[in-house]
Amino acid sequence: MDADLIYDAYAPIYERTGQDRFGAYLANLTLTWLRARQVAPRRALDLACGTGGATLALAAAGIDTMGVDRSPAMLRIARRRAQEVGLTVPFVAADMRHLENVEPAHAGCFELVTCFGDSINYLTDDRDLRQVFGGIRRVLSPGGYAVFDVNTEAAFARWDESDLVIFESDNCLVYNRLGYNPATRLGIGRIVWFVRGNKTLWRRGEETHVERAWSDAEIRQALADAGLEFVACLDVTGRILADDDLPERLIMVARLTRK
Repeated sequence: MDADLIYDAYAPIYERTGQDRFGAYLANLTLTWLRARQVAPRRALDLACGTGGATLALAAAGIDTMGVDRSPAMLRIARRRAQEVGLTVPFVAADMRHLENVEPAHAGCFELVTCFGDSINYLTDDRDLRQVFGGIRRVLSPGGYAVFDVNTEAAFARWDESDLVIFESDNCLVYNRLGYNPATRLGIGRIVWFVRGNKTLWRRGEETHVERAWSDAEIRQALADAGLEFVACLDVTGRILADDDLPERLIMVARLTRK
């Protein structure tokens, strides 16, 4: 499947199964962590925002927030959800590797840039990390923070080609088949869903997603190359991790110390 088409047919299933709740959780965790350090961002950019879980959480906290995603289907849902809750949030269609639609008007404008839902793992080319981190650097204001989560190799090691049901109701079933190749460090995820159309017929859909297992050292080097200072690694509870800790998911915090 063309990578540009992922989350197209799956967008309504993503919303239906509440998968954006994790992004909202990470956004609130980020704000709690920053506020404990007397940091209160006024403007935020949420990359790979999807259906707006993190974006709307940031906006609901009183932060002037913009969401960016390359999936038109996901953005349509995000815009509708913002309208439903009475939030004014601009959503921009763009690939986070190419922020040309964002940078000219917003260079140096954001005090916080977020990127959740293991979207960094969807960057599979050697150049991708530097492109994204370079774009983040250009839109951050001095002293601004970048916060993102990543699946670690410990997570990918559990991708063993078994079928895992992630959602089941009377009218919808979603399962994943996940496989990982340590030689290429690429994980292949088949997302399959069935939605009841009427009493007897079900509609089937499928997408294939590819993720890369970036090492901690690779991420830190790409941050440094982009001019961003590594600050901390957190687990999903917000606990600061020691260098030898490797949970299945990391939340990484970086900072722009100067332009």
